[in-house]
Amino acid sequence: MNFLSILKYSLILFVIQTAVSTASTMLNDVDHLASRSPSNLLMYHYIPTILVSLLVLSFYAKTQRNWILLHLLAVFSLSELFGFAVVSILMGEFYVSPTWFIDLPIAALVIGLSAIIGSKVMTLTKLLHNKSSNTDAASRTGS
Repeated sequence: MNFLSILKYSLILFVIQTAVSTASTMLNDVDHLASRSPSNLLMYHYIPTILVSLLVLSFYAKTQRNWILLHLLAVFSLSELFGFAVVSILMGEFYVSPTWFIDLPIAALVIGLSAIIGSKVMTLTKLLHNKSSNTDAASRTGS
């Protein structure tokens, strides 16, 4: 396992999730966010975070050759640990989100989808690379 890349992508994921979550909260007014219906909360809070997480984790999964799920789990877990530490420090007490029972299945879904997307993109990239290599070789030999 490449621990340096896990740390790097954990920090990237943490920063991007924080930025998207902050922007979403600022655009949708923090006071109204708590009083929204579950469908609106999903739309304005969870969907943007899920999409950026899928993007970052899929890109990371594309670069991995072995143990893709383990790497993604490590990146996501470390990113969440950073978030837990920062929020706990800011609040002055250990803070566990009251929506952890929703966040956990969403995290599992994001990790699984990212592994699938990343491996498909990696396979497609290899296929396109091999096809272009074969075309270049054929043009050089005059075939």
